Amino acid sequence: MRVRATVVVIVATLVMTTALTGCGSGEPATSPAVATTKPKPASEGPDLAKETFVDLTAEAEVLVDVRDNAFDEKYIEVKAGTPITFDNRGRTEHNVLPVTPGAFAQIDADDLEPGVEQTLTFEVPGDYAYYCSLHGTKTKGMVGAVRVLE
Repeated sequence: MRVRATVVVIVATLVMTTALTGCGSGEPATSPAVATTKPKPASEGPDLAKETFVDLTAEAEVLVDVRDNAFDEKYIEVKAGTPITFDNRGRTEHNVLPVTPGAFAQIDADDLEPGVEQTLTFEVPGDYAYYCSLHGTKTKGMVGAVRVLE
């Protein structure tokens, strides 16, 4: 009985060793801390050079409709200091996150449920790309941008 138990342990050990070492490509494993490709920079978002911005610089305030899976208007141009209200007219909650972390105060999903509005004001000229992480990524899906002019 003792010999049979020893054989079972040895066979189990061999099976586990074979399973763990037989699944690779033969190349040594790399540590997750050692990257083999450059990560995308945090500021990477939609290619704004290819987008057409709606000129809303004459408006004292601007409304962006937040619908299910889309911002309407997606790409807008405003003067610095213009309040931009994001109005959730969809059936689900949304958020508005800066593609570049910290570029502006984000709007969390708890604060943009259906029927709720939130306002952002951009004082510094520049391009501010944003996205809804619930319905897109930084480059695809529910994305948009505000171009702020002096």
